[in-house]
Amino acid sequence: MTDETIRKAQCSCGQFSVTVRGDPEWVNLCNCHDCQRRTGSAFQIAGFFRESQIIENTGERTEFHRPTQEGRTMDLEFCPVCGVSVLFRLKLRPGMMAIHAGCFADTGFPAPDRIWFAHRAHPWVVLPPGKNMTPAPD
Repeated sequence: MTDETIRKAQCSCGQFSVTVRGDPEWVNLCNCHDCQRRTGSAFQIAGFFRESQIIENTGERTEFHRPTQEGRTMDLEFCPVCGVSVLFRLKLRPGMMAIHAGCFADTGFPAPDRIWFAHRAHPWVVLPPGKNMTPAPD
């Protein structure tokens, strides 16, 4: 993919969408309990894009603000019609928007290169190679 690649992420009903230019700065795979609960899955995968890569960000959305397990803040944006979480922002990463990889429905989307909370992964999950950003506590 190139910097001219255009990608569109959207919720299930299509009314909330985000269009970006180029590849994400990085792609994370998070195994924390909050992401497991929020996605209803064993982990979440999101591409982190700079705000300057956003071409279009349209549709109604509902925001949910929650503390992270590290005591920081995560702002989630989801569709009020179908309930799909499309993106989130972290106070730790100003100027960045994380868009859930599944919302792109693109098999060419880059693989995760950063792993969060690998020590909380389900034992049957085979993690891809990537930098472990949160080592297990001692």
